Amino acid sequence: MRSWRFVPALGLGLVLWVAPLALGLGPLPPAETIELPTPAAAQVQQDQLIKAVGGRPDRLLASDVPGPVTNHEVIRVGLGADGTPVSVQADQRLGLTGEGDYAIRERGPARSATSLTGEPPPVTRRGAVVWQGFSPGRRDLAARLVLDPQIEASRLPLSVDLSFSAGNLGPGGQVPGSGTLKVTITNRTAQPQVLPTAAEIPGAAAVLDRLATVAARPSAARLPSTTAGLPTSLPATAVASVQSTQAVPLRLTGAFTFSGTTGNVRGPATRPDGSFEGTLGGSLPAQAGSSVDFEVDVAGPGRVGLRLMAVAALNPAELKPPRPFASWRAWAGSKPDAQARRAAADLLVALAATGARASSYSPYLGADLVGSGSTEFRWSLAEPAPVTVAAEALRPRRGALAAAGLLLVLVLTGAVLLWRRS
Repeated sequence: MRSWRFVPALGLGLVLWVAPLALGLGPLPPAETIELPTPAAAQVQQDQLIKAVGGRPDRLLASDVPGPVTNHEVIRVGLGADGTPVSVQADQRLGLTGEGDYAIRERGPARSATSLTGEPPPVTRRGAVVWQGFSPGRRDLAARLVLDPQIEASRLPLSVDLSFSAGNLGPGGQVPGSGTLKVTITNRTAQPQVLPTAAEIPGAAAVLDRLATVAARPSAARLPSTTAGLPTSLPATAVASVQSTQAVPLRLTGAFTFSGTTGNVRGPATRPDGSFEGTLGGSLPAQAGSSVDFEVDVAGPGRVGLRLMAVAALNPAELKPPRPFASWRAWAGSKPDAQARRAAADLLVALAATGARASSYSPYLGADLVGSGSTEFRWSLAEPAPVTVAAEALRPRRGALAAAGLLLVLVLTGAVLLWRRS
C-alpha cells in the first residue's frame, strides 16, 4: 500500500514539472530565494567601527533632506617621501532637490571646511560634518574639507609605497641623483565577509549582462547595488552561506613625470610617455588585496612626479562570458553544466557584494543620502612646504640708546636757549 501512495505523489510532481514545459512556459521557478548583499549591511559594519573606536554618537545620526541629493566628491591625497599620506582633502558638491529644511550628517571626521560657493560651509565642530539650512526647491552646496591624514591613511582604498635606491626621496619627488624609484600600489579594500551561495540562480545571466556593460564603461559613478540597479533577491536553488573575502576593484589611471631629469618607467600597462591604466583587483576572492609594482629609472638629479587617479569599478575580465559565447544570455541558453551554473551564481553574488562594499568609499564622507553621486580619488607627491623666512628679532643696543638720548637732550637744550633769546 505504501508503494501505491508514493507513486501518485511522484506522478503529481512530474505533472507539475512537465506541464509548464509542454505549454511552453518553461520550468517552474525554484522554491528558494537568495538575498543579495546590500549597502545597508556595509553601513552597519561602518557604524560598528565608529562605535568601537569611541566615535561620537552624533556621527551615527541619519540625515534629513526634503528630496534626492546628488553628491560628487574628489578626494585629494598628498604623499610623503615613503608614500604615507601627509595631507587629505575632500572637495564635495551637493545638489539638493525639494523644498524644506535639511540636515546632512556625514560620518567624517574633518578638521575644517571652506565654502566653494556663496553658501555657508558645513559645521565641523568636534570632527562631525553637518550641513544645515533650508532648500527653496533647489540648492547647490560645495566645500573643501580638510581631513586628518593619520585617520584617513587606514581608510583610503589604496596605499602607495615609495623607495629610492640612491638615497631618500625629497619633498615633492626630489631625487639626489640617478637611481631607481620603486612604487607599489595596493588595493586595500579586501575584508572577510559571509556571503550567500546557491547551486543556481536562473536569472543570473540577464543581470550579469547588465553588469558587463557597466564594467566596459568605467566612471566615477557609484557601482550598481541593491539600492541602485540590482534586485534585492532572486529565485535560486540550494541556498547556503560561505565564508569569503570581499574587495572593490579599482580603475587606475596615472602617469610619472620628470622635471630637470629624464626617466624610464617599467610596469604593467605602461606607455612610453610614462602613463598607465588598468583595473586593480576584482570581486572574486582570488583578486582581493592585489597590488601592482612600478620601477622608475631616473637619469640624474631632478624631480619625479606621480599623478594617480582611482575610481571604484567592476573588473571587465571577470564579466566576460565563457567562450565562445558573446553574452551571458547566450551562455545560459547553451544548457551549461552544474559547475558552470554555480560559478555564475557565485559571481553574481560577489558583484552585488562589491556594490555594497563600494558604498564605504562612495560616498567617501559617509552621507546616507538617497540619490546619485560619484567619488574620485587622486594621489600625488606632496609639494614642499613653503619656506617662511622669519624676520630677525630687533634687539636694543644699550650704547646706541644712550648716545641717542644724549643727543636728544642737547637738541632740546639748544631749542630752549634759542626760544629765550627770541
